[in-house]
Amino acid sequence: MGRDDMLSLVLPLLLAAVALAVWLWGQLRRPPGFPPGPTWLPVIGNYLEIRRLSKKLSSQHEAFAHLAEQYGSPVIGLHVGGDLTVIVSTRSLKREVLTRPEFEGRPQNFFTYLRTLKLRKGVAMVDGKLWQEQRAFVMKHLRSLGFGGPAMQDQVGEEVRAMLAELSDSRGRPMQLKQLLPRSVLNVIFHFCAGYRFPRDDQQLQTLIDLQDVRSRAFDMTGGKLSAMPWLRFIQPEATGYNAITKFNDMASAFCMKLIEDHKAAYFPGKKTDLIDAYLYEIAKAKESQDDNTTFTEDQILMVLYDMLDAGLEETSSALQFVFLMMLRHPDVQERVHNEIKEAVGTDRPPTLEDKDRLVYTTAALMESQRMCYVLPIRGLRRVLEDTTLHGYRLPVNTTVLINNWSLHMDKEHWGDPEVYRPERFISETGLLREDDAFVPFGLGRHRCMGEHFAKSCLFHFFAGILQKFQLVPADGTDLKSTALGGFNLAPKPFDIIFKSR
Repeated sequence: MGRDDMLSLVLPLLLAAVALAVWLWGQLRRPPGFPPGPTWLPVIGNYLEIRRLSKKLSSQHEAFAHLAEQYGSPVIGLHVGGDLTVIVSTRSLKREVLTRPEFEGRPQNFFTYLRTLKLRKGVAMVDGKLWQEQRAFVMKHLRSLGFGGPAMQDQVGEEVRAMLAELSDSRGRPMQLKQLLPRSVLNVIFHFCAGYRFPRDDQQLQTLIDLQDVRSRAFDMTGGKLSAMPWLRFIQPEATGYNAITKFNDMASAFCMKLIEDHKAAYFPGKKTDLIDAYLYEIAKAKESQDDNTTFTEDQILMVLYDMLDAGLEETSSALQFVFLMMLRHPDVQERVHNEIKEAVGTDRPPTLEDKDRLVYTTAALMESQRMCYVLPIRGLRRVLEDTTLHGYRLPVNTTVLINNWSLHMDKEHWGDPEVYRPERFISETGLLREDDAFVPFGLGRHRCMGEHFAKSCLFHFFAGILQKFQLVPADGTDLKSTALGGFNLAPKPFDIIFKSR
């Protein structure tokens, strides 16, 4: 073999080796000034390390807190879910991330791609002009329909009355609120969005609840295994959660599309009886003016309804389940809440938000339950829109930023005894409700939760309404010390309650 032949064989191999070395260097390289944290591996980043720590410490939020302590920094730098990722864990940094405009982006990993039905539309997981225009539109029209005002309070009250009747019919039989709460919450949301109410014992809704639960357990706030290694969906579609999210997406989108089609069939120009009608009006207006750049499309309606369905199935419902679990764990608090309601409101009418100022201990018990059992211990889901700095560290554009709320809620320096359930911490010396800037369950800034008023209303009405009428007793064999189910968000393990009429 001649010299030229040898070169023709060796040169491509040498170039391939150099290209591989450059690629590996790029994969392993920590950007200059990036926050401290463990070394990551090519392709999978810190996925295995975070998974190992999460298993050892029982949760991902505790794993992140451990890393913050290990590296002595309130900002930890990782590579997870296919992206550079930082975790922040102090009040001041949380406020910065939630209010500074350069942190207003949303991550664009594989999980969010699937979560948005591969459309990247809606209001929950998008940013930029689309998010600004659509969020403003949704908020404006929901308010015009009464969402957030007296009309919404009436709808919540109606659902509370229906729930109380159902609990009364149980006649002391053990029941699971997990089967009841999502329907009640969604009935209010979809009344304003689609003029729709879920029938009692709706099997389709129950299937959605079950699929949502499987999906939530398969993922975490970094996107889980699927975002770290999207190609695994071809090898492990079940273990990665790919099957769970696609099944949920198919069923949820079919349900939402049926609502849209029904509205299209009954629509006439100018009709705006609910949010879907308002969108159809905007679509017709854009078509008439031949506006090809409009963000008002059927895909957008679909994703907005999906966002509403997703939020109603999980966050508020899971928060309420945790609240009632805490009442089972602390019967003395439960009794004190009942007595306060009985003295301030009586038993002839249900409590309303107008009674809230007189139900200080009741509200404090709600807040303390949310602090200790936060549904989203890791939240934020922000993406850096331009190169910036945080706490003196450099964050490149497109870095994902997450907030470890669990660290804030369990900070011993701030709370003193965070592991103790003590509603009094939210009551001032003068007996008034005391706000705390370390407890911000609905976020801050322009991305603040759109459903904050609705969620607060549901939490208060259902909590006060049920404790006014019933004593909650754990069914035989119920494990009240059971830990939460982990995943994208937290939910209590299923538990049975016996509702005894007072």
